[in-house]
Formats: sequence, C-alpha cells, structure tokens
Amino acid sequence: MIYQIEGYIFNQLSNKAKQRVIRWIDEYPMEYQNDNGETIYRYFADGSENDVGEHCEINGYIFNVYGEPIHHIIEKVEA
Repeated sequence: MIYQIEGYIFNQLSNKAKQRVIRWIDEYPMEYQNDNGETIYRYFADGSENDVGEHCEINGYIFNVYGEPIHHIIEKVEA
C-alpha cells in the first residue's frame, strides 16, 4: 500500500507550527564547553528563525503542517 503525505520545510510552516519545531529541537540543545571548561547549552529558541531553518535544512528535517517531524517516515523513491 502506498500513501502520499505532504511534507514541509521549516520556512513553509505557520508561526504556530514553527514554534512546535523549535520546542522539539530544543529538547536536545547544542552542548559545548567554553574556555573555562564550563558546559554551555545553546537553544534555538534564543536564536533567529534563519538559524532554525538552516539547522533543519542541513539535517534534512521535514515536517507535517502542524510542525511535527516526519522525515523519519519518508522513503525516497526513484522514478
């Protein structure tokens, strides 16, 4: 059985859906250490929409209209 679903990149989503994406990404913030050896966390909620859009594009994230990730269920089909 084949189903067809619509997928969206971050920049195509509504503001409400974009906020859902940002909350999802921020569940696992980027972690790094500063010069003093302290662990610093970077949250996308503190950045710009452009940063989030680029992060999603680089990682191949695709979402449904509500901002829920669906990239993990998409299978590439050769035409």
